[in-house]
Amino acid sequence: MVLVMSSLRGMMTLNKIYKQVLTVVILSIATLAVLFYGFTTGDSGWSDLALLVALADAIAGIILVFQYRQHDRLLKQLQVMTENIVHHQPAVPLFVEPDNPLKGVSDQLNELQSRQQDEGKSIRNSNAELITILSSLPVGVMVIDSTHDVIFANHKMSTMLGREILTQVHPYTQDIRNYQLLSLIENVYSSHKSQQEEVQSVGAAAVTWDTSVVFNQLENDFHILVIMYDISDIINVKQMQIDFLRNASHELKTPITAISGFTKTLLGGAMDDKKSLVEFLKIIDQQSDQLASLVQDVLTISHIQNGTNYNYKPLPLHDFIDAELASYKSMSDNHQVAIHNQVAEHVEVTADSTTLTRILRNLVSNAIKYNRPSGEVDISYSENDSYWQLQVADTGIGIAQKDISRLFERFYRADDSRTKQKVSGTGLGLSIVKEMVDAVGGTIDVKSQRGVGATFTVNFPIVKDEDRTTN
Repeated sequence: MVLVMSSLRGMMTLNKIYKQVLTVVILSIATLAVLFYGFTTGDSGWSDLALLVALADAIAGIILVFQYRQHDRLLKQLQVMTENIVHHQPAVPLFVEPDNPLKGVSDQLNELQSRQQDEGKSIRNSNAELITILSSLPVGVMVIDSTHDVIFANHKMSTMLGREILTQVHPYTQDIRNYQLLSLIENVYSSHKSQQEEVQSVGAAAVTWDTSVVFNQLENDFHILVIMYDISDIINVKQMQIDFLRNASHELKTPITAISGFTKTLLGGAMDDKKSLVEFLKIIDQQSDQLASLVQDVLTISHIQNGTNYNYKPLPLHDFIDAELASYKSMSDNHQVAIHNQVAEHVEVTADSTTLTRILRNLVSNAIKYNRPSGEVDISYSENDSYWQLQVADTGIGIAQKDISRLFERFYRADDSRTKQKVSGTGLGLSIVKEMVDAVGGTIDVKSQRGVGATFTVNFPIVKDEDRTTN
């Protein structure tokens, strides 16, 4: 409405110019009349008057032409500015004299252009923030327009698809080669309905993406939004839980079946045979211990995963290890294995004694069980600026390279057929060691050669005074 009123004022300005033109025309007619009268009468006074009138007429005409051209130029500038605003193009602000009747129009257009620039800047900033957020998301995002062209894709999507996605507009089929994903997107294009599906990757590494293809209806168009999230770890954890339950059930069933079977045999009359009675009771006792160990290991895993409090305190490492090794003297003697505590007597570490005990016992126990007669176990210590190391090395049967990567899996046992040894255990010991080491922020490394031996190196972070009690 304001612009309309300003336009009316501009039309009034044109009327004013027309009146000025009419005035000049009247002056011109008057000049001609005076000249004609002076010429017919021969009076020179009239001629002088005519010259004055003509001079005034010329000056008025010059002023009028200047005003008209100035006004016409301003109108053209206003027209260009209006067209730029309508088409959202940059426009140069107009500066009009305060007494110019078109100043109202120019001020309104300047204000409109300024608002448009501010809104455009705000939109650009919002878009930049949105792109920054989308680019940093841990999920793959791709936006495809109605003509099947990619108009945006974040870095994560490039990583997941295994190829660099161009920033220029291009068909999405240049980036996506997975047939399952292509079919899912095409189904959304044809049905105009959002869909979700677990998409399997193609290639050496098995990857599963939880994929949502969203149909986004706009006013006169639509976009397709593809969102992919790598759920491989979640699926692996679920599978590990299933495997754990299956393996735990199997491990529990074995001793329970043995205990039940030998008990029934004894109750059926075998207890009258003293030799059989003693033999069966020993087996029942062994299987009971195995069952108790398995239950304890499962409870330990649950305890670690649910979080635990660690009480860090200074420990004289040499004496601590000696005290633990005392309980393994009978076992080492039976296996004819010599254990050497090579930690210097002055060494002191800050550690949680319960955690260190469990880790040390598992590693030493395995080093004895998987050793050869007259074998050796060496326990040593070293440190650097960030970690202190506990190393348990044996001269036993060793571990095949193919088994090392799976050594810390629950219930996993390396193939010992070549050793002709049957080693007892729950199959959870090393997995417990790994989880305990991870829980305290450490790492564990294994180096081994089949038939030569194995070396387990545990890196414990050096604990500062303020971290001695932590969860």
